[in-house]
Amino acid sequence: MLRFNDNSIHNSVSYILVSEFNIIPSILQAKINDNGGAMILSLNGNEADVKAAVERLKGMGITVRKLANQITRDTSKCMDCGSCTSVCPSGALYINRETWEVKLSAALCIA
Repeated sequence: MLRFNDNSIHNSVSYILVSEFNIIPSILQAKINDNGGAMILSLNGNEADVKAAVERLKGMGITVRKLANQITRDTSKCMDCGSCTSVCPSGALYINRETWEVKLSAALCIA
């Protein structure tokens, strides 16, 4: 996940990743305005290039946070309302149409 402030939103992150590091970004979700914002993306490329790219982005004032293994479903707090399914970019959170329970598919999760 990338977080932008009002100084870093004008940088073309996709262009930098492709042209400088030969990384192919897949933008999964983005909410950015003149004051900043956030972008969830998947980076496909050589591990060393990805690490170098992350350092480059941090140097530009962009906060970088790896989401891997961050998503869990707490069954004691979940009311199976389905709100989470509408914002899940990969469809990993979904409603089982037989039981009407929210489920998490780890295989589909990109976080």
